Amino acid sequence: MTPSKRPVNLVGPAFPAPGASCCDLSHGSGNLRSNPATSRGSGSSFGGGLNVRIYPFVSLFAASLIALLPTHAMAQQLPSENDQQASVSVRDRDREEYRPLGVHLGGFDLNGAIDFGIASTDNLFAAESGTPAEVDDMIYTVAPNARLTSNWSRHMVQVGGGAEWRMHEDFSNEDSDDWYLRAAGRVDVGDSTAINGSARASHETTPRTDPDSPLIGEPVEYDRNTLSAGVTHRFSRMRVSLDAVQDEYDYNNTQNFRDNEETGLRGRLEAELSPRIGLLLRAETDERDYDNTPNLNSEGQSILAGVTLNTDLMRGEIAVGQFERDYDDPTVGTFDGVAIAGSLEWYVTQLTTLTFTARQDADDQISVTAGLPFISTEYGARIDHELRRNIILTAAARFGERDYDAVDRSDEVRAYEVGADYLLNRRVALRARYNYDESQSDGALAGRDYEANRFSLGLSLRL
Repeated sequence: MTPSKRPVNLVGPAFPAPGASCCDLSHGSGNLRSNPATSRGSGSSFGGGLNVRIYPFVSLFAASLIALLPTHAMAQQLPSENDQQASVSVRDRDREEYRPLGVHLGGFDLNGAIDFGIASTDNLFAAESGTPAEVDDMIYTVAPNARLTSNWSRHMVQVGGGAEWRMHEDFSNEDSDDWYLRAAGRVDVGDSTAINGSARASHETTPRTDPDSPLIGEPVEYDRNTLSAGVTHRFSRMRVSLDAVQDEYDYNNTQNFRDNEETGLRGRLEAELSPRIGLLLRAETDERDYDNTPNLNSEGQSILAGVTLNTDLMRGEIAVGQFERDYDDPTVGTFDGVAIAGSLEWYVTQLTTLTFTARQDADDQISVTAGLPFISTEYGARIDHELRRNIILTAAARFGERDYDAVDRSDEVRAYEVGADYLLNRRVALRARYNYDESQSDGALAGRDYEANRFSLGLSLRL
């Protein structure tokens, strides 16, 4: 069996605020697996009706940037050799003068933001290129979020939530209201042991750019509930963790045949060979149950071994091993192959970070056009450059493939992104993105081929 590929989620640390989508209409998900909904509607680049509708907005936006540009941010300063943040990614680096202060409430800190976005897409429904269904539209988003976190010396409690309302100028039937609530905690038992847990409830919408999303009808909405609990213990130079996770999907209306529940157990062992390199061992087992499609019920296992890096130039991990998934349906049988999981940051300079990601595993997200398992592989790269202390430039590419071994179908997905993030001050941040998404599907049961462009601008007001 030839392994296949699935697009990588290359979205970096939440910006401008954790949990907020700003004007980026994509969102990632998944604990035991990745949601195939990799990105939301796409926008046009420089053609057709986009010029008339976007250029006045861009001109006003550019003029505002020039007027608001802080004079002290024009001179870039390299971090000194003694700067403790020198070996930190561009996006993770603490910019104290631009860090939102939030509100201190005794033993807790309250942080929040409200994000506003506008996007233009030249293929709202991710329709076949050249067909009448390939239409453009403007999308407006409002996304508030808040997070309350303890600031205790031991233990931790965090609660938060947010929402995202998307409104379309021409196709109001595509409007959607998403939300999430989350709580997490950690109990420190002595100096070497911690017990953690979390719960998350959300209402989400599958984007039209999902390769198996329907082209007609209302957007597919679903509720998702996730519970997790685990324990971590450190033995001298070894760190061991064990986590249990339950994930439940409940689809609305006619899509309820996709309802499923997944429970799993994950173990992880890290052995520190030196302060810079370590050995890694990961093992996972899970069970997936579909309420209305029992032939897709399955049990899976995987074991991977690799290395962790924590040097002045690189940080991350890469692991390779074997996966196997057994399905109740004898016509599907067993899927197995090489498992890959990795994420590596390379600090090319103190102002430039390259991030590489890779993943390969078996999946079986049931959809409106295919209810069969597939092997997926995904890989990508992202570069972030700190042009000024408060201006970050970014570019990314991701590639993926799904191989439906049981039927005649294979999907290839490509996506590219360029953009910039501009921190005006502690309270205000701006964001600009251009995204290109492409999908090609081959075989007797092939999905649709499409190309989509999206240009988006966003404003974040932070607490």
